[in-house]
Amino acid sequence: MTRTPTKTYARLFTAFLAVLFLAGCATRTSYLRLDPSLNNDVRSIDGFKYVPLTRLCDVYGLDCKWDAFLKTATISTRSGTIVLRADSDRILAGGLARKIERPVVLYGGAVFVPVSFARDNIAQMSSGPAAAPVRRIPEIVEPKRFGIRTVVLDTGHGGKDAGAIGRAYGTKEKDVALALSKKIKAILESNGMRVIMTRSDDTFVSLEDRTVRANKSGADLFISVHINASKSRYMRGFECYYLSNATDDNARALEAFEDSSLKLGGGADAMRSSQLDKTLWDMSLTENRMESGELAGYICSSVGEGLAIKNRGVRTARFYVLKHTMIPSVLVEAGYLSNRQEELELRDPAVLDRLAEAVARGILRYKKRYEETEGFTNV
Repeated sequence: MTRTPTKTYARLFTAFLAVLFLAGCATRTSYLRLDPSLNNDVRSIDGFKYVPLTRLCDVYGLDCKWDAFLKTATISTRSGTIVLRADSDRILAGGLARKIERPVVLYGGAVFVPVSFARDNIAQMSSGPAAAPVRRIPEIVEPKRFGIRTVVLDTGHGGKDAGAIGRAYGTKEKDVALALSKKIKAILESNGMRVIMTRSDDTFVSLEDRTVRANKSGADLFISVHINASKSRYMRGFECYYLSNATDDNARALEAFEDSSLKLGGGADAMRSSQLDKTLWDMSLTENRMESGELAGYICSSVGEGLAIKNRGVRTARFYVLKHTMIPSVLVEAGYLSNRQEELELRDPAVLDRLAEAVARGILRYKKRYEETEGFTNV
């Protein structure tokens, strides 16, 4: 068969385009190579190439923090933060969820990331010679707010849920927590802050509703106010909790008691599990958890200045309201109703005034430091 000139030219043109495409692919590969010093660090895991995250960040001069509790790593870059989670193929980049080629893995006690992730997200931040521009889907990085303007005060228990009850005088936790919260609110508002209360009277609010309200409020901090109790009548003092595993029997017992009101609210945990992606939820908790620990430290430090109450310091537990609130969050336990002397003191409005001043002072000091350091309170 004799080929017409038109068909011949069409085939030649198609071949020419294919050569250009392959050349483009080859060029792309060349300028997305990793730093040569990483060649000896690459490992084959399940047939795919991986590189140690800490070594990768060292080579490119990036800060990386590993949260062993949530098994997440936060990489600080010039264009924002990237959060990864072990055994997940999704990341949070600039606050937006993205999928990567292979999941992050824990291998030999170290965190390994796919080489493709390292090339596409890290290698381009090298301080070496400028590479040819790479066509990427643009990331939207939300502008950071370095001001703390709004606080959610979560007054514990309420209504049909009385909370702890004092042995000597029958004092109810829900009543003392409400009185203390109102005093804290007044002080914060007098210092120019906006305060949202999850309850401002003796009504029952489920744990799920408390966290939903907080997450929808646009607030900067979440402070849950409670009064403690123990099987031991000798236990006394002030504590401030942030999210992590309970470290002692008393914290575990308290965690179980505070979360027991889930039964009164109709089992919110099951509902939440069906609505939320646990992987992304846990990843977004990482930075908030670090800030929560710092906030708890400021509050306890302030309480320790001049108050007669014993300061038991910063503690950790997995309270429901801390697990499911997506802003820096702490839970205050302002004394023990199970201790006869502290129960009597907590019934005194003057004592609550001093407690409120100390808690509010800690919050305001954290706010001041946060704003002075543009969000890096641990610097």
